[in-house]
Amino acid sequence: MRFRSLGLRKSSTGRAAGCSLLFGSLLLPFLLEARAANPFAEGVRPTQPLSPPEEQGAFRLPEGFEIQLVASEPEIAKPMNMAFDAKGRLWVTVTREYPFPVPLGQPSRDEIVILEDFDGSGHARKVSTFADGLNIPIGLYPYGKGVIAWSIPNIWYFQDTDGDGRADKRDILFGPLGWERDTHGMNSSFTRGYDGWLYVTHGYNNNSTVRGRDGSQIEMNSGNVYRIRLDGSRVEQYTWGQVNPFGLCFDALGNLYSADCHSEPLFQLLRGAYYPSFGKPHDGLGFGPSMIFHSHGSTAISGAVYYSDPRWPEEYQHNLFTGNVMTSVVNRDFAEFSGSTPTGIERPDFVTTKDPWFRPVNLQLGPDGALYIADFYNRIIGHYEVPLNHPGRDRERGRIWRVIHKSQKNSDPEQAVTLPDSMTGLISELGNPNLTRRMLAMNQLTDGFAPAAVAPLQAAYSAPSASALQKIHILWSLSRLGHLPPSMLENAARDPDRGVRIHVQRILSESGTWPPPAQRMALAGLADPDPSVKRAAADALGQHPAFEQVEPLLHQYTIAPATDSHLSHTLRMALRNQLNPDGILERLGQANLTSNDSSTLARIALGLKSPASGAFLLHHLQSHTETGPFLGDSLSHIARYLPESGLVELIEFARQRVSGDLDLQLSLLQSIQAGTVQRGVALPDGARDWGANLAEALLKSTDSAKLFWSSLPLEGRDATPNPWVLQTRNSSDGDKTDRFFSSLPPGGEKWIGLLRSREFSIPEHLGFFIAGHDGYPDKPRQKNNGIRLREAVSGAVLAEQFAPRNDIAQKVIWDLGTHVGKMGYLEVTDADTGDAYAWLAVGRFDLPSATVPDVAPREVAQRRQAAAQLVASLRLTQLQPAMRRLLEAPDSDLESCSFAARALTTLNPGDSAVALANLIADASIPNALRRRFSQTLASGIPSDHFAVLIEVLRVAPFRVQTKIAQSLAGSSVGGTRLLEVIGASQASPRLLLDRQVRDRFSSLKLEGSEALIEALTRGVPPLREEIQKLIDQRRRAFSTARTSESEGASIFGQACSACHQIDGRGGLVGPQLDGIGNRGLERLLEDVLDPNRNVDPAFRATMVTLKDGELQSGLFRREEGALMIYANSAGIEFSIPKSDIAQSRQLDSSLMPDNFGEALFEEQLDDLLAFLLSR
Repeated sequence: MRFRSLGLRKSSTGRAAGCSLLFGSLLLPFLLEARAANPFAEGVRPTQPLSPPEEQGAFRLPEGFEIQLVASEPEIAKPMNMAFDAKGRLWVTVTREYPFPVPLGQPSRDEIVILEDFDGSGHARKVSTFADGLNIPIGLYPYGKGVIAWSIPNIWYFQDTDGDGRADKRDILFGPLGWERDTHGMNSSFTRGYDGWLYVTHGYNNNSTVRGRDGSQIEMNSGNVYRIRLDGSRVEQYTWGQVNPFGLCFDALGNLYSADCHSEPLFQLLRGAYYPSFGKPHDGLGFGPSMIFHSHGSTAISGAVYYSDPRWPEEYQHNLFTGNVMTSVVNRDFAEFSGSTPTGIERPDFVTTKDPWFRPVNLQLGPDGALYIADFYNRIIGHYEVPLNHPGRDRERGRIWRVIHKSQKNSDPEQAVTLPDSMTGLISELGNPNLTRRMLAMNQLTDGFAPAAVAPLQAAYSAPSASALQKIHILWSLSRLGHLPPSMLENAARDPDRGVRIHVQRILSESGTWPPPAQRMALAGLADPDPSVKRAAADALGQHPAFEQVEPLLHQYTIAPATDSHLSHTLRMALRNQLNPDGILERLGQANLTSNDSSTLARIALGLKSPASGAFLLHHLQSHTETGPFLGDSLSHIARYLPESGLVELIEFARQRVSGDLDLQLSLLQSIQAGTVQRGVALPDGARDWGANLAEALLKSTDSAKLFWSSLPLEGRDATPNPWVLQTRNSSDGDKTDRFFSSLPPGGEKWIGLLRSREFSIPEHLGFFIAGHDGYPDKPRQKNNGIRLREAVSGAVLAEQFAPRNDIAQKVIWDLGTHVGKMGYLEVTDADTGDAYAWLAVGRFDLPSATVPDVAPREVAQRRQAAAQLVASLRLTQLQPAMRRLLEAPDSDLESCSFAARALTTLNPGDSAVALANLIADASIPNALRRRFSQTLASGIPSDHFAVLIEVLRVAPFRVQTKIAQSLAGSSVGGTRLLEVIGASQASPRLLLDRQVRDRFSSLKLEGSEALIEALTRGVPPLREEIQKLIDQRRRAFSTARTSESEGASIFGQACSACHQIDGRGGLVGPQLDGIGNRGLERLLEDVLDPNRNVDPAFRATMVTLKDGELQSGLFRREEGALMIYANSAGIEFSIPKSDIAQSRQLDSSLMPDNFGEALFEEQLDDLLAFLLSR
């Protein structure tokens, strides 16, 4: 935090411009273009395509492995998903149309092909088309007389009823499903489970309602996993969330794994769990646990295989393989278990290549123990990273590869992939060490032989030679056929093999009925010493809730190891399910629970959306002392779900619990407010009284007249959150108890600011202690962080002391004899935006009036902002004068002014006032102008409001003019005044070319405005041409030799991290940017300088027209009860009651400003690009 400028390009007012850097696309990254001569760096690969033999020669695999070509163009085009059948045939979905769907009802070139008759090198000698005329088919599963597959807009059953090898019948099983918003996810990864269900991934961005014939129905947005019955009879949600899952696989224990883009490469999915997905909340129990903690250098992971076959060496057993279509490799992770919880340990990449066209979109474990890879061989793979209509997209080339170990080389591929036809042979295959063979055999027995297989299966189970693997699949086969004897299952529940016992519990979880023996087996499994058995039993109990199961589940949750996150989360969900039926929570509320059990159940109750959960939580809080986030979460939940008649009791409880603590009162009242707003009901009168008293108390505690110190932004610098907190620090004289002002808040070392004291009569000597740093210790002192004494009249510096570069506070005594009696003031400045050695702390002044206060400067700002929020949300009209005083006070921070402005416009809405309030809240507007707007709004005279806006519009830099124009165009009156000013040549017509201005006028629909805007902008050159010239100029001038990644990281932290996350740091309003550098220089320049060129529909802003005519825009995040949640360009979420919305429409633009090119000098943009390219 430096006294010198950060170097962001300044406007004519001296204020550095910022950006929200909301990249306009879902980022499936490319390899680093800036690393010269690296073809993997290009979004559009610069190399020429290789022939299949040439590509084969470009692969690199571990010693002992080789890769074989199964099929290629012209027999197949672009493969998507693959699946084997029991006849050894490999079915493949193929698309030439992607990424553009063919209009429904029109001819298409996409198809499903069958590969068979494999020769000694794995090559398919026969390739035939089974179904054609499809529309971007992805997921498929060979079944019966044909195949179940997704093709826009349905999941179909394609059948060959006459035996000629081609589908002649097409039936819709489920649909129509969503495809309109995005075509690179949709419905894929069709994977048959042990239970006979077909598991499906639902991809990014689309909305789908899936209905079964039995009346079952689920609704999904973006990433989800669900399962369907193969006859179309039923659908069930399996997990919620993930961003763009694309790849599923099971392991031998029945665990299901999913590959995902943009969250984490792999998850082991827990039934009923919620997983992270761009701003969506979890279910109250927290997100499902992670299993992998690295990104493999990309957010574009597709396909998943859990390898378990003795034909490969031991080090490859229990490995998870995933395709990485951006880096053109097949990644490998070893699954290491702690209890029932897996952790993916990164291993060296399994398949690499010299050919950047290699795109491994799907992986399958073959019945022969080989790894099959679908290669979407293409110059371009990104769905949004490169324009969808780019002519370089290849439509014809595609390959299927087979990776084998040398020990497999002499085997007959055709025989290795084919299963026996006979029932006896298939039952024998149930014990095969290859999971794909076992699953195919089981499905053939249950689908093809049905009742005739029951007796042979039962006999095989009882045979002395039956292996554990064979027993597992026999149990499942009999269960699916409805002929599993209870005695056989009870015997299996006591089997010495853990795998058998685990699958017994999984079978119990799928049982439609729950007789006493089933419950006894599940409870016994819950006490099993093996944690995976225990976890499967918890899931089974969770599917069949009963009051008597609560206590044993509670006990297991209490003793579960902290390292076994998957077990703990399954137990939480199982407990939640026990509490869900009517009457259970009421009975527990009357039970004599221990304090620990009540506390656990209260936290579980957060996952229930019922009046009973609210009542239970309130009873728990009344009986037990809870603190921290859980207390606030509980009050919010209670306020949302407790019957309205109980809200008065809730308010009274909350007020009494924290009557002496202003900050805790505020937190609890805000929690209660959030709950009532989400359910769409008003707060009781008691809450309004509480809020009014609390707002007054908060303002009184921060009264300017009582504060010796005030917190101010650094002029000419981008605003950051207030850094000033109070901390106890060690001093050089041994004191360890005194408090200091400190600019080292948790996570905020990059924040900057200034503390200024009130004026005082300068004494002869002034002593204090100071700690902190002034840049890295091995670098010269920057003189950024320190304290100064200034003369009040002239502002001249009379004394100064910089941070001592020491964590221990050092004593400083200024001799001020020549200035005694003058009036002066102190300034404590942190101007260093560095990420380390960038803070200072001062305190222990021997000037009595300069004592460090009880309330930190940062808390002063937070209290003022909170009071203004209460005034607005509770419409406390009696506090309007206090809001005006807050706007006028010279020590008010600008964020507080912004909140006060919004409060005043809420109480007295008016077009001009709203326009001013929007500008006060805009951190990219120079501080001096924001202060002026605050003073104008405080006057309360509407004519003055417009006058100052028009005056500033005439003289401000174009960037600020654009902001003012956007604000004016937010209302009919403001829009009319803007057109008048431009028509009178008092402002540039180029303002009307701004995308946000145009969007707002389009929503206003002012009579005659369209023709007037067209006339005013006739002959004005389009902004896009100028931006393209700027992109070309910056691309040619860029050189990594002249850049600083560390400076770029600093710029990113200030300007971009509010909306974007890298390495787990930052916000997730826009896409996470791990691997962003892989996209290359030119595309990064487009994303930064022209963010709306390739904007992803999921990150397009929404324009909301309120019933009072006001316009608000933001990125839609989610619905919360009666609220719609959006995020603004600063990454801050805001809510709009559904009842206030007259109309909303999605725009073609993102939230990122069009004019970011003005924000940085060329060298700063280069630094930022260098940082992004390094990620």
